[in-house]
Parts: sequence; structure tokens; C-alpha cells
Amino acid sequence: MTPRYQAVLFDVDGTLVDSREFVLGAMEHALRTHQLPVPPRTTLAATIGPPLDECYRKIVPHADIRALRDAHRAWQRERIHLVVPFPNARRTLETLKTAGVRLAAVTSRSRVSSLGSLDGAGLSALLEVVISAEDAPRPKPAPDPVLLALERLGVIASNAVMIGDTTADIEAGRVAGTKTVAALYGFAGRSLRSAPADHFIHDIAEVVPLILPAQSHGI
Repeated sequence: MTPRYQAVLFDVDGTLVDSREFVLGAMEHALRTHQLPVPPRTTLAATIGPPLDECYRKIVPHADIRALRDAHRAWQRERIHLVVPFPNARRTLETLKTAGVRLAAVTSRSRVSSLGSLDGAGLSALLEVVISAEDAPRPKPAPDPVLLALERLGVIASNAVMIGDTTADIEAGRVAGTKTVAALYGFAGRSLRSAPADHFIHDIAEVVPLILPAQSHGI
């Protein structure tokens, strides 16, 4: 079996793991802690994608962003159990890895938080490279994190696919030169249909036939 692409890069939140409660609950807690208005979850979810500070600047641009970030992360440190892999996530990674596909995660979350989430979800061992917020000079939608992941994997962009659930993921992959896949089951939901992605999926298992030749994949 020869994969169509040598590498697949995944966003973490909303793509590999269901962290909705972990992320949105932390945002609600941070805002309430500092007596700030708490928008509906649909509004909060629409900010997800960039680094945390930028998310808060979109919601409360004149607030103490550092204080909000500290409250957010303190709440999350006690609730890592809220991060769970999406159904079929582990089996999808295992199928691709067994076929010889190189796997990486590219996230705008901090290194400690992202690695802790992937460990807790049981996915770390399946990923060869994890690029977090501290690793690249510019976050998604800039191509820097994607290009760094490709460099560490030793794979050129035309032989790789970037998969994510926000426009930042799709734009980062597109500018880097990879194929792109929009995960419509994540934070952005069906609003991501307008993104300039090459493919759209409703379940992470749908990645497998995009990467491997058509046959029974066991998912």
C-alpha cells in the first residue's frame, strides 16, 4: 500500500480531540472571575484558532489579557480529563501510521497544555512531531508552524496534508503549500464550508480514504 501523501498534519483542538468543555469552560471561568460579560458559547467558539491571548482580545479587547490567560490555564490544569479523543481518532492515526504515513500535530496552544492533552487522550505516541505555540515565530494562519512541522518530518509541502477545524488551519496549510482538509465536526462547525479547503470531512475517519488507496481500512 503506497499512501497518496507522505505526511498528515493535524490541528489538535476540534480535530484530534474534543476539548469543547475544556476550552469554553475555561473561557467562561476566566471572564466570570474578572467580572466580565460572558458571551454565548457560539461566540466564544468562533474565536478559537489563534493563540489564547488573541482569542481574548477578540472578546474583551480592553481587559487584562494576562490575568485572563492565567485564570484560564489555572482552571484547565485541574480539568485535563475534559479533553477526550474524537471517536475514531486513535484508530485513524494507527491506520495511517501502520501504512507508513508520517504524523504530526500543529496547534496554537502552549506546549505544556497541548502535550498534556495529547497524553491524556492517548494520542502522543502516534505523533512523530508536535508543534506548539512556543515553537514557531508566527502562529496559524501564518504558515510558519506548518513549515516547521514539515521541516522536522523531512517532508516537502506538496507531499503533505494539513487538517483542521478553523480557517486559520486551512489558511496556514494553503500558504505553506500542503493540501488542506476542513474538519466540519470541530469548533467552527459547518461555517467552515466557506473555507478554501481541498476536502471537507464530517468524521476524522474520513481522512483515511483521502490518504490511502481505496480498500477496506477497518474504520
